[in-house]
Amino acid sequence: MLSLDLPGGRLDDALKALALRSRIQILYAPGQVEGRRASALQGDMTIAEALHELLEGEGLRAERVAPDTFVLREIRRPRVETNASRPRPSPPRQHPVDIDRIEVTGSRIPLADIGAITPTPMTLISREDIEASGYQTLFELLRFQVGMIGHHPVAVAADGGPDFQQPFSIAATTSLNALGPRATLFLVDGRRVANYGLTSSELGGLTDLDAIPLSMVERVEVVRGGASAIYGADAMAGVVNIILRKRQKGSELLARLGRSTRGDADEWRLSASHGLDTRRGGAGILAVDWLDREELPGDARDWHTWDHSRHGLPDWRFPLGYRDLGHRLVQLQCGNAPPGIAPDCMFDPARYTSLQPASQRLSLHGHLIEPLWEGAALELDLRYSKAKQALANPPFRARVNLPASHPDGLEDGFLDYAFFEIGPVRNRSDNRSLDLGTSVNGTAGDWTWDVSFSHHQNKVDSRIHGLISSEAIEHAVDEGRYRFDGTPNDPALLEAVSPVFRLGGEATLQQFSVDFEGPWFNLPGGAARLATGVELTRNTLLHDPDQRLRDDDLALGTQKRPLDSHRRGSAVYAELGLPLHGKLLADVALRFDRQQDYGSRFSPRLGLKWAPGESLTFRGTAATGYRAPSLFELRRPNVIEEHVFVRQIDVLRPCAIEIALDEERSYCLVLLGAFDNPDLRAETSRSHTLGMVWAPSTDFSLSFDVFRIRRYNEIVAGSAFDDLDAFPDSLRRDEQGRLVAIESYFRNLGRTDVRGWEAEMRWRLDAGNVGDFSLAITAHHLLKVRRQAWGDAPVHDHASYGAPSSNLLASLQWSRRDWVTTLNLRARGPYRIGSPDTGCPSYNGSRCSTPGRGVLDLDLAWNGLPNWRLGLNIRDLADRAPVNYDTDQDGYDIAHDDPRGRFVLLSARYRF
Repeated sequence: MLSLDLPGGRLDDALKALALRSRIQILYAPGQVEGRRASALQGDMTIAEALHELLEGEGLRAERVAPDTFVLREIRRPRVETNASRPRPSPPRQHPVDIDRIEVTGSRIPLADIGAITPTPMTLISREDIEASGYQTLFELLRFQVGMIGHHPVAVAADGGPDFQQPFSIAATTSLNALGPRATLFLVDGRRVANYGLTSSELGGLTDLDAIPLSMVERVEVVRGGASAIYGADAMAGVVNIILRKRQKGSELLARLGRSTRGDADEWRLSASHGLDTRRGGAGILAVDWLDREELPGDARDWHTWDHSRHGLPDWRFPLGYRDLGHRLVQLQCGNAPPGIAPDCMFDPARYTSLQPASQRLSLHGHLIEPLWEGAALELDLRYSKAKQALANPPFRARVNLPASHPDGLEDGFLDYAFFEIGPVRNRSDNRSLDLGTSVNGTAGDWTWDVSFSHHQNKVDSRIHGLISSEAIEHAVDEGRYRFDGTPNDPALLEAVSPVFRLGGEATLQQFSVDFEGPWFNLPGGAARLATGVELTRNTLLHDPDQRLRDDDLALGTQKRPLDSHRRGSAVYAELGLPLHGKLLADVALRFDRQQDYGSRFSPRLGLKWAPGESLTFRGTAATGYRAPSLFELRRPNVIEEHVFVRQIDVLRPCAIEIALDEERSYCLVLLGAFDNPDLRAETSRSHTLGMVWAPSTDFSLSFDVFRIRRYNEIVAGSAFDDLDAFPDSLRRDEQGRLVAIESYFRNLGRTDVRGWEAEMRWRLDAGNVGDFSLAITAHHLLKVRRQAWGDAPVHDHASYGAPSSNLLASLQWSRRDWVTTLNLRARGPYRIGSPDTGCPSYNGSRCSTPGRGVLDLDLAWNGLPNWRLGLNIRDLADRAPVNYDTDQDGYDIAHDDPRGRFVLLSARYRF
């Protein structure tokens, strides 16, 4: 028996509301309920009685086909035959719609309708959107979403700055609302996954999005704002939930072939999937995907250069050769440089930096749901990905001090040199991901329960060619055996000077959870629903650098230390959906987390949704969040150890080694270094959203939401050079109290305050014989990005600096007969050069803002052959070269620009 209080209205809405309240499935064709109305339901009644009242007088009846499933049937009426009667054409056959209960990101309480309005703003990227986009990878799909920043594999590999020249990581990820990857939580089917196995020097642990092929993705849900009360740590800026395909009728083959109109950047993809049914009534899917992507070298595009003179900006290419102690160039010298560089020895690192890494990736996916007993089922998940990737960096470059006895030596000077004879610095990595999940779930009365366990693993083996051994090059230079004037060096010597450096990493995550959800008590607006559960997690991280990296034998690099660490965590959560009134819904969530070594924390959240009318809804949320330092962050900052002279002031005295120039000027010789800080604390956040949704019809909707996220206790790196009061442990002294080193370390000091808004409009039009039209526009704007590095540091607004504060996506689709044509626009606004504290560099002159950019993509699909879908996608129709006035960006914005330019992709899909 159900206690119901459902308002009257559209029959479609009433059926979905009843399915939600009673946890049943109602299958029907869209045309069966179109234009039909339902009267209000009030009182205690069975499901059968409720369906009877909803359908009375509408020519429909509900037929039970399973304990929790009903199918709507037309009521056949006697037909009166007359001589004038003529046979009517049969209506087109329509397939039933499966009204599954949908787990929507940002809530543990299921919904009956994937399009339902939630208290928290959410962006839904459907399977149809994915196919019309023409994107090949999940990273490409997400990096161009509004409010997101893409962290390209080339940028991740160079993280920490080009001076480190140690591209160990090749991973791709994104982040929300200018808060970085640490504040964005990625889920797959509502579960966390293991991070990429290698540590990013500045970005922390990363979720490698390229490990999940788009062909296996059903939809993507993006929730903006704090969600730690639902999912725990890391969900401060938002959550990205990647929903994989679970069911499929029959089999599907998909082939895609792409190439830029310049004849490079080739890629091809083959995918196959098969839906299966078991004898006991179970169902599942098996899928395989292969992607082969060609490397796009750095010299494939003319705009990819350090020479910015075409924009009236400096030419940052630098000459290789001998310099005196005053750093003046006295003689060109570039040794074994290729012919194009040898005449003037001008070195342009951008020409050697890959624009796109080479990638070969094999992915497998399987899902099975099998009934166990009435009301219970077993679900199994398996995902496996194996990838080989490669990218190139410029030849290793360094400032070499040659002794006077060396054949190529210069008295009182040094040599700026690039090791062309060794070749470019190249990373070749093998990456394997394994995800296993199992759960037993079912119903007990009106409640559902779920017991699940999952294991996630990512293992990376990275090998770097072209780097230099400090010890080997020092010995070879001191002995005069290594030549820099172009005289060929012995191959055995080159191999000794530049051995292969290797770093292995493995990250694992095990999760166990028990969840319950169902109606608890009745309120004026309906039954209050409770979702509650417990979670147990265990993270491990293993880093295995080779002996040279452990011994700090990497020239101009940082020491890599072995790591074998783990952390356990536990959590209890509860979420309560409260229909306070027929038009007012409250969503209250509270989570208690305990992390090994970081104590415990409560995370509350409150969401409200008020619908004063059928077409207008107001919503808002208030939430807190937190993020404990991950295993990836328990390390020291990236600092190349070297001795430098610093001006002596009172706080530095006394110095172990002091050099006095005169009575007023003296300097300390100190070692620059870094150390680990084991006393880091969790970062915390507060977030608020407020918005409205106006949907006067099923064909039009408009939403507008404002948000604010404040993050506290941010983990930042610094030293006494930045602020001695903020980093008091930076000065290292010997036993006599004399200064010997100034070291950097991490502390919880920073604060960030982000404010912005997001708007979305969707419109559909049935134009009869002309076809169907749909238009979707989403805009995102950051109003403020206020950052403070530490307590006494100034507060600066970074909005529009280094990245656009405005983004827009628009999609216009026209469907007619067998054709579907989609025109996509992705646009970003301008952004300022420099930083808010230093302003625009003087050498930029009047070019202090990189202009905005809009890119048009076209997708054509034809379904004229039975079971076939043929497609043509053209990315960047105008094929305009990127424009970027930031001279640190190599001619383009790697976070937002696609270096391939116009790219043509052909696809063919066959279902059987």
